[in-house]
Amino acid sequence: MSKSKKRALTIILVLLLIAATVVICYYLFRKQQEPDPLYDNNATIGVLPGIDIDERRKQLQDMLDKSVIAFSINTSPVFLNGTSEGNLLIENPGNNAKLLQVRILINDSEEEIYASKYIKPGSYIENVKLDKVLEKGVYDATAYFSAYDEETTEFIGQTGAQITLTVEN
Repeated sequence: MSKSKKRALTIILVLLLIAATVVICYYLFRKQQEPDPLYDNNATIGVLPGIDIDERRKQLQDMLDKSVIAFSINTSPVFLNGTSEGNLLIENPGNNAKLLQVRILINDSEEEIYASKYIKPGSYIENVKLDKVLEKGVYDATAYFSAYDEETTEFIGQTGAQITLTVEN
């Protein structure tokens, strides 16, 4: 084979290789097209006839208020020693519309070191003495807030907050 034929064959092979690479890359890296959502043709946009929009907003706000647990706590309370009071600063805000009960557990051992009784909305507990005597040190803990219906005391739900307790002496 002559040099020009070899050169032409090499160029053709390189072009075929480039074309094959482009085609393979296209199929490997193309984004999968998400299908269009299927909308119900029988649905009408708007509010049902006869529905009071203000009443609907009130109902939705009530549902939201019942589903959200509002609270406040000091995330780094300090205790002078294992038997003294510390500044937990637990608050059940007035707009919470539910009773709260607080339990604090040490993360490592899951040992409960504090449990409150019901706290009414619009109330707070500033200082507490722990139910368990702790040695000097810093403790990672979780404060669990359980929410209950104000009238029936039926359990609604629970949320938590990470806190770091410090016992100085």
